[in-house]
Amino acid sequence: MAHRILVNVIFTGAKVFGTAFSEAYKQAASAGARQSASAAAKAAAASANGGIQLDEACKILDLDMKKDGLSESNINEKYDYLFNVNNKEKGGSFYVQSKVYYAKERLLGEINYRQELKKETENQ
Repeated sequence: MAHRILVNVIFTGAKVFGTAFSEAYKQAASAGARQSASAAAKAAAASANGGIQLDEACKILDLDMKKDGLSESNINEKYDYLFNVNNKEKGGSFYVQSKVYYAKERLLGEINYRQELKKETENQ
């Protein structure tokens, strides 16, 4: 008689443990899927802007958003200097020129986005 009770306790415990484990696995898998979807969205947004994220664009053009702020004059000034310094005729690199170009485009796009967002909030 003691066997039966012991076997029933073991099987019931194994069933409860198995159910809890499978539920925990499902939750972890769905959380991982959400994180990978978020990372994929960020990668798609970056590739739409020449593969450059905002902080990388600021580093390329040596701008600090918090200190300098983003202004078209600052961006164009840094862009002109870096683009001319890296001119292929002066021994520069086309690769660096393209990075500078995409950084400028990314930052100007960010300025336009912020201006549009500001207009929308003022209209509401």
